[in-house]
Amino acid sequence: MHKYLLRKINYLLIIFTQFFIFEAISENLNTSGYNKKDNDYKINSLNKNWIKLDDKQNQVEIIEWEKLEINDDNFLLEKDSEHIFKNIKNNRSIESLNRSIVFNNDEIGPDISWLVPPGFKWNRRYNWDFSTRGHNRRKKNDPFWGWNGGDAVGQFYYQPIHFNKTSFGINLGMRSIYSGSKFIGGETAFGEGLSLGFRIDRKLSNTSGIAFGAEQLLHFDGLTDTGRDIYITTSKAKWAKNVEGKFPLTIGTLGLGTGKMAEGNIKLFCSNLFGGSGTEVAHQRSLCWSPIFTLSRIHTPQFSTFFEYNSKWFLLGSSIVPFKSKPLRGTFAVQLSDHIDNYKVNSIDELKWVFRISYGF
Repeated sequence: MHKYLLRKINYLLIIFTQFFIFEAISENLNTSGYNKKDNDYKINSLNKNWIKLDDKQNQVEIIEWEKLEINDDNFLLEKDSEHIFKNIKNNRSIESLNRSIVFNNDEIGPDISWLVPPGFKWNRRYNWDFSTRGHNRRKKNDPFWGWNGGDAVGQFYYQPIHFNKTSFGINLGMRSIYSGSKFIGGETAFGEGLSLGFRIDRKLSNTSGIAFGAEQLLHFDGLTDTGRDIYITTSKAKWAKNVEGKFPLTIGTLGLGTGKMAEGNIKLFCSNLFGGSGTEVAHQRSLCWSPIFTLSRIHTPQFSTFFEYNSKWFLLGSSIVPFKSKPLRGTFAVQLSDHIDNYKVNSIDELKWVFRISYGF
């Protein structure tokens, strides 16, 4: 078992090493191209954008810029002797932190999903993130707010390697984060079900990206039932009226996933790769792929709502950042339908809920 595990780890390390070498060479070539044309470009001191010099005269007429006003839509109005231009003051790029978004590698935003990972590149400010998620197991005649025998899963993320447009990191999964008799769900030992995963993502533009990764990929014991969640997702954001910085911000994420993201009725490309889906301890089921998606609306930098399909459930949820200066996020969602009933909409008595609490540093 240990030799098999070591072979898988070595195989992954070889792939990642080749990826980093290729990425470093690629970005070095892309960056070096700008040095040859430094004399052809000039920085506009106001908005920090490159402007092209006149190729014929090799010089450009100096424009006298005048700041007119800054309005509520965060526009900076500029004019020269003949024309008036609207120039956006803040060029807001979108990055990720676990299931959350980050503005300009600085300002923490809310979650845009519960289980489906976003495709945006991981931000540079917060390399670490701790997250715990869970759901209640409500049965007939049970109260809606009861914990109902549920437990929570712990996940630790570390994304330390950053290139210009790409980042890489690992994650550690823990099936049980509580043991004891004081609360329901403490029958399992603390730290039980340890597993390891990874994430590679790439920035496609300021408002789009793609990610490939896995959570709970390599199991260190036979007690992990949280699923081998391998995924590939892409995300695209759109500001209101196509104006950067103007809310609400709409985000769509689309992809394929395995494990807990492939327990539904649509299954593709099934195999026994990596030892199966990892969704049960007693039974080894095939590792299958399923389509997944989320549609999110960021109403303010600290509040969002989202609609998620993670193969098993349709969820409707919301997320908040309670303290603007702290990378703490809380997410709550209601399960609208279950694959067991062929996604029939749940009645009031059948509704269940899920949660996620995360903190980055």
